[in-house]
Amino acid sequence: MLEYLVSLQGYIQSFLRPGTWLSFAKKYHSEEAEWTFSQPKSTITTNEAMNAVWSAAQTLDYFVARTKNDSNDTMVIDTFTKAKWMDQIIFKFGSGTPVVVHVEASSTGVFPLIIPFAPILNIFFAFVPFKDWGKNYSAMEKLRKETEKIMDSSIETKTIRRSLGNPRRKEKKQ
Repeated sequence: MLEYLVSLQGYIQSFLRPGTWLSFAKKYHSEEAEWTFSQPKSTITTNEAMNAVWSAAQTLDYFVARTKNDSNDTMVIDTFTKAKWMDQIIFKFGSGTPVVVHVEASSTGVFPLIIPFAPILNIFFAFVPFKDWGKNYSAMEKLRKETEKIMDSSIETKTIRRSLGNPRRKEKKQ
């Protein structure tokens, strides 16, 4: 019953994403990076890269491959914590060689989906800044490493923006 509630609310939360509506609040719990699919295969296509990320998400616990749109080279993957907070990773794939992907991970709301009516509560509290404590960064890294295993290729990562709630923020950007 509880999993059904989380699943149903997950679809709603994935569509609404109230935690990303206001930029002043979003900066505390969202990260941006650029992935470049490189060595040893320099001829990786956008479609191959998309399929690898999609497959990686399906093999990891607490990851839900939600939307894959081949026509505009975008993908949405939802991640859940054990307490059922939902974060979302959005991929925008480039079409060049090597394939460059803009990756943004962000928390979708202040309340976990285990709470009844959490998507509605998250709408009312969209203005509240809350920290992710580096969870979005960790989810991106976990997915990147799994994708590297599937592709048998390395992915170079360039940090564009770290969340203000990430303890690693004070470390030097890559």
